[in-house]
Amino acid sequence: MKRGLLIVAALASTLSLGVRAEEEEDYAGEWYAGGAAQLVFPQGGSRMRRLGGGAARVGRYLTESFALECEAAWLENSAALAARAVWHLHGWDEFDMLFGYERFDPFLSAGAKGWFHDGQVGPSAGVGAFYYLTDEWALRFDAEATLGLDTHVETVYSLSAGLQYFF
Repeated sequence: MKRGLLIVAALASTLSLGVRAEEEEDYAGEWYAGGAAQLVFPQGGSRMRRLGGGAARVGRYLTESFALECEAAWLENSAALAARAVWHLHGWDEFDMLFGYERFDPFLSAGAKGWFHDGQVGPSAGVGAFYYLTDEWALRFDAEATLGLDTHVETVYSLSAGLQYFF
């Protein structure tokens, strides 16, 4: 568990150092923050309950399509920290032709997440989408799976929906 928490802490500290990339578009260097309601579904021997909670996120775009973010999540009997990379799939002209709507923005995410109650720490991967209400506000929907490395817990699945602000 300690090794896994160190991985999450290292990824989070990378974000806090303000990793810089060459600005490609208007999004590069843009920060965002948001909150979400979250449902958690632990599998395989977890003592965590299957219930809802909340999550807060903060992140920074390095390019138009790539961002790094940190997340703090909480439930009635558990809390989690996560660091992840988010890759947006809106970079192709064909995307707008396929979906026909520029305010819809799907993404893939990968990183590490640690749940403190069970010691569930491991790699996480997910999919999601933004729906932009304005240039600054967006609805965000995520589905994520975290694999357990050092514990008897196999996988923790989470679904979240929330609001995000870009500044």
